[in-house]
Amino acid sequence: MRTPQPPNPPRPPGGTPPRGPTPPPRGPTPPPRGPTPPRGPTAPKAGPPPRPTAKPAAAKPRAARKLPAWLARAQRLLLQPTQEWAAIAAEFASAGPIFMRFVVPMAALGPLAATIGGIVFGERGSLLTFGTVPINLGTAVQAGVLEYVLNLVGVYGLAIAIELIAGSIGGQKNRVQALKVAAYASTPFWLAGVFALFPRIEPLGMLLGLYSIRLFAQGLPVVMKAPRDKTAAFTLLTSIAAALIVLVITAVITRLVVA
Repeated sequence: MRTPQPPNPPRPPGGTPPRGPTPPPRGPTPPPRGPTPPRGPTAPKAGPPPRPTAKPAAAKPRAARKLPAWLARAQRLLLQPTQEWAAIAAEFASAGPIFMRFVVPMAALGPLAATIGGIVFGERGSLLTFGTVPINLGTAVQAGVLEYVLNLVGVYGLAIAIELIAGSIGGQKNRVQALKVAAYASTPFWLAGVFALFPRIEPLGMLLGLYSIRLFAQGLPVVMKAPRDKTAAFTLLTSIAAALIVLVITAVITRLVVA
């Protein structure tokens, strides 16, 4: 027997029946895409702005080295004697600081140079003969030490002479003020002692020490309050006293060297 076929569904009028459920209507069409960017390495993301590079600090100019106080005073005495004598006259001082701050280093220049020159060249200059005398190592050291001690004593002896001369001509009789003149006016003489490093020219170098006479003439009336009309006589007597002290020191040193 034949299996009965199911009856065909009725066709809707005017068309083919739908095969399945009708899809929902589509939404609005998206806008067209722009040009596709070329492929390549990805650009780095922008970070914080770079910090300004700190400028290197400008190098500070080196400060000029200052001269020691005693050498600076010596320089001013040579280059600006009038102003420096006025400052010296007004300074409150005593014998100790004058010696320690000025006389002690200045008085050592000549003896130190003469000692080194005697050791290196085997001879020492002499103001008595304006020549040289032979010397050995031990004697050179002894002569240098003795000359240094005599220089210190000689400055004080010159100060006593200046004080006595000032009192006799109506000037100020003051030992400390007299020591100022004796110490500071001897600056050219002591600086000239550096020439003793070369014994054969030492006597010529000592001639430069005669500039001390000029400093005596400028300093005596200001520091010792001497009358202006007696400045020449005061300078002459002081220079004679200084020359005698130098000759005595030279004679003692020469006797030690020659003996």
